[in-house]
Amino acid sequence: MDYYQCSTGDLYLEIRRRRSIPFGTRDQLSEALHEDDEYRGADATTIKTEPLGLFVPRQLNLSHTSEFGQTVPANLLVNERIIYWQMNTFFPSLQLFFASGRSCTIDGGQLSGGIVGLDPHLRFRLTDCTNEEEGLLTKSLRPDKFASTNRGIKIKEAVIAQRTSIVTKLPRPAPNAPPPKFCAATIDREIHTVVGLRLEGMKQTAFIWAKAKIPSFESDRNWGDVRIAGLRNDVPAPVLTFPLHTMKPGSQTKVVVMNSLISRSMASIG
Repeated sequence: MDYYQCSTGDLYLEIRRRRSIPFGTRDQLSEALHEDDEYRGADATTIKTEPLGLFVPRQLNLSHTSEFGQTVPANLLVNERIIYWQMNTFFPSLQLFFASGRSCTIDGGQLSGGIVGLDPHLRFRLTDCTNEEEGLLTKSLRPDKFASTNRGIKIKEAVIAQRTSIVTKLPRPAPNAPPPKFCAATIDREIHTVVGLRLEGMKQTAFIWAKAKIPSFESDRNWGDVRIAGLRNDVPAPVLTFPLHTMKPGSQTKVVVMNSLISRSMASIG
């Protein structure tokens, strides 16, 4: 997140909220917050997360995108075992594949230009599964000799929650007013819906969220809502067709190249 246009007062308050001691110039304070974001991820920008129960808010359910199917209650994921997951390859979504043969999608498509992300503890736990993120396949860290005994990671608890996160925004100019020479951004708050999972081996629930891939001061929203959708048993895990035996545990390979067809065609014309 970009803090460099924020006022010194806002920077001081945000650093104190994170239980740190503010020190230095405005640029140094901004850099300190940016580094904390990079190091702690969503933990740094989260103010609070409050459980809502098993269902997403009615407005989100009614306005959802249709490509991933109907919204389903969170408790239907309990006791499923995750064997593979795929995130942000073609859409802002996280698709979970289960040992039962079923799959579901955590849909973050409400936010234009968004991506889906994971709280650090959830991401760390999911490294035990082979996964694909933005077209990059990463093989599980588990040695091959244990592959036959790997029954996946069991979901112990699944919830819907409402999270309050910080965001930086520029104040909206008055109609017909000349643009100011300098306008300080403010550190504001946004409320968004998240999906929480507690997997076996985790003491606490961690969350799946959506945010703008490139945050903007001018954007109406920088955090998006997510929902659980399309729980079905007709989609096999893509990794089943990939020769994983040729990869070492923890190694990576590119399986999807994300290029623009428009730019490629224009280049060929030129």
